[in-house]
Amino acid sequence: MKITRPFLSISIRSKIIILSIGCSLLPLVLIASLTFVYLSKVAENKVSDTTSNLLGSINWNIQTFVNDVETISKLMLSSRDVQNFLSYDKHEFKKIYDLQNDTRNLIVNISNNKSYIRYVYVGSEQRELIVTNQWDRFTYDHIYQAVSRSKWYRQVSDMGGRGLWLNSDEVRLVKNSPDLLLYGKRLNNLDTLEPIGMLIISIDRRVFDEMFKDITNAENGHLMILDQNQVIFYNSRTADLQQIPQKELNLLYDLPERGTRIDTVGGERYVVTFDTNPGTRWKVVSMIPYSNINSEVVLIRNVTLTLTLVAFLLAAYGSYLISKRITKQLTLLSSVARKAAKREEIEGILFEEKDEIGKIGNQFLRTFRTNSELSDKLIEAKLKEKEAELHALQSQINPHFLYNTLNSIYLMAERISAKNISKMVMSLSNFFKLSLNNGDYITTVGNEIDQVKNYLEIQNIRYNGKFEVAIDLEPGIEQIRMLKLLIQPLVENAIFHGIELKEDKGNIAIRGRREGETLVFEVEDDGVGFDAAGMRPRGYALRNIQERIQLHYGQDRGIRIDSVPGAGTKVTLEIGIID
Repeated sequence: MKITRPFLSISIRSKIIILSIGCSLLPLVLIASLTFVYLSKVAENKVSDTTSNLLGSINWNIQTFVNDVETISKLMLSSRDVQNFLSYDKHEFKKIYDLQNDTRNLIVNISNNKSYIRYVYVGSEQRELIVTNQWDRFTYDHIYQAVSRSKWYRQVSDMGGRGLWLNSDEVRLVKNSPDLLLYGKRLNNLDTLEPIGMLIISIDRRVFDEMFKDITNAENGHLMILDQNQVIFYNSRTADLQQIPQKELNLLYDLPERGTRIDTVGGERYVVTFDTNPGTRWKVVSMIPYSNINSEVVLIRNVTLTLTLVAFLLAAYGSYLISKRITKQLTLLSSVARKAAKREEIEGILFEEKDEIGKIGNQFLRTFRTNSELSDKLIEAKLKEKEAELHALQSQINPHFLYNTLNSIYLMAERISAKNISKMVMSLSNFFKLSLNNGDYITTVGNEIDQVKNYLEIQNIRYNGKFEVAIDLEPGIEQIRMLKLLIQPLVENAIFHGIELKEDKGNIAIRGRREGETLVFEVEDDGVGFDAAGMRPRGYALRNIQERIQLHYGQDRGIRIDSVPGAGTKVTLEIGIID
């Protein structure tokens, strides 16, 4: 659809008002013309959804009941009393009598807690037992023989160890009993898994009356539970369904697993909603007279038209207020965007965060200010990086020259047997070799400690053994990579500012360990110490170390100094782990 140029050229505020009014009028016209068809469908869907929820609740109750019965059957199957009773193959009367009493006691205990059980039967070709909750008279003297000739006996046998729900039409074990529902299961030997007998649990169908007494069907409809070609349960309002012709009743038996349809049953139209229980394959059917649904359509139509008219009036008024507010915030946002493009200062501007535009505006301001700060920091970081490159270049030029010169001095000292000189020169040569590190600013903890050892050997010769050194490294950290020249400046400070000013001999302890993803080094001396209150790393060496650590490892890493005047100083260095 092509939008005309005059519409595009008008203000945003006018566009919002026109679109809001147009969008309100269009639904009003459509609803007025299609109200009966649409609202009828809405009413049908409402009833269908309500009924589907009802059937879901009923199915849950049925499944809970079915699970309860299956639990009883599993209890009977796993009972050693029942197993022994059915599989005992000797002719000892007392033993059989005791096994029968144990089995009877088990069944009585179960039946007393389940009011819906009419009787429980366990039996085999050798022996059988039936326990009833009422004074029932049995139809057969040898129940197992009669049962074994029935059709559903073969059905249960074919199920293996699984249970099967049955109807009592073919075989009635109790005389003058109402129409009962049966649950049959073949009992297998727990050790050999061979069949040893049959379990039958008889259920009084009136259990469904008790189960559904608190469940009311929507719109005074009918509720049924169907199994193949018979009605298992129907509520009191469906008593007249017994008069329905069999042809129409077959339509209910042939329904799919779940869904909703409109059918004519017994000369009246019904909204039929149905669902199938996954465990028993019973079909739960709700039938609601269609006439009960149509009575709401007129009321819903009138209410809809009224609400649509009110919605149109509110839309017109609301579009006026919203357009006024939006255009005000948009004008301010446009002004801020122009200033940001020119990188001008944006001060004294604040959006009202009552809508999305205000939140976007304030977020835009925060982002602009953050970007400005990051740009300044980036420039500063680049300057520091250039400065560090210059220092690194200078530090490489001098060590190269000194390293080559020291090698020459070492050879000359060896020729004249000046052991202290050659030892000192060799330590200094190794010190500068480790400092160079092939031009790489990353070294290992082992190389860093070797460099410190060379430095300490030089200083010990210089100070004529004025201090002793103890190095304690946690095993396994020597190969961890780290920035070079971090520990030696701390040792140098310990000598010059701690031990050198002490009259007697001093001690220096160097410790290193790993704590999670952090390397911790401690350089501790027992020199003169100082007042460390409010102390922060100062001087070029410590400041350089702090800046290098924070630039490489982050702001949460660095140096911590603890000192007590007259007792000594401990410097703690924390850095991250380099992968």
